[in-house]
Amino acid sequence: MLLEVDQVRGGYGGGDVVKGVSCCADAGEILCLVGPNGCGKTTLFRLLLGILPITGGSIRLDGQDVRSFSPRELASRIAYIPQYHTPIFSYTVLDVVVMGRAARFSAFEAPKAADREAAFAALEKLNAAHLANRKYTSLSGGQRQLILIARAICQSAKVFVLDEPAANLDYANHQLLMEVIADLARKGYCVVMSTHSPEHPASIGSRVLLMRDGQVAAFGPPEQVITPEWLEPVYGIEIDVVTVRDRYDTRRTICLPVRRPAQPLL
Repeated sequence: MLLEVDQVRGGYGGGDVVKGVSCCADAGEILCLVGPNGCGKTTLFRLLLGILPITGGSIRLDGQDVRSFSPRELASRIAYIPQYHTPIFSYTVLDVVVMGRAARFSAFEAPKAADREAAFAALEKLNAAHLANRKYTSLSGGQRQLILIARAICQSAKVFVLDEPAANLDYANHQLLMEVIADLARKGYCVVMSTHSPEHPASIGSRVLLMRDGQVAAFGPPEQVITPEWLEPVYGIEIDVVTVRDRYDTRRTICLPVRRPAQPLL
């Protein structure tokens, strides 16, 4: 198993926010973190990335505890892809992607031709090579998210961590990004993403970690976790989970918040 989280605990100094969480994901899989605001998803990401100290349990990559890696070694294995990113300077797209190679050279060393070749190859994997010479700040939100994924590919990481990647995108770019993420898994990457939409793991996820109050509410394949029985106690509302087929006969799962009809006045 590529990524193993075993009874991990951690927080911000005033106590543990993540309290004994266990989950796992392998190469070629998408692990979706689902749960309400404040449930611990972002804190778990920061523990994965080494930003916060682990106070209990362990996180292992290829069987090795992440605490044994230097920051540079960890950066070569796990790539973080933020929701939104605006650089101070007007870098070209190629320059932004080359930054994914930063762990391979010192702060006083300029990127080499091989670094630029790797960046261009990463853009080609996402069919975005035509954007290489554009200013990153001139791109749309969906294009920027694509370039940040290219930067992660250029980083040569095995695990991609995405914190609510579609949060700031319009509907069309939202759907396009989900297709890109599914394609990353098909290419052998391990993707860990948080989302506020339970429909995402139902459509592209391999495993789902449903969290509540810093703990595991449920963990397993989407068809076992994305159900009214598990979702309703976590979100505190009634939810119907409906499976339909679209015009191309592709199976789709839709989560519908519901409420009881109002009682007629006597």
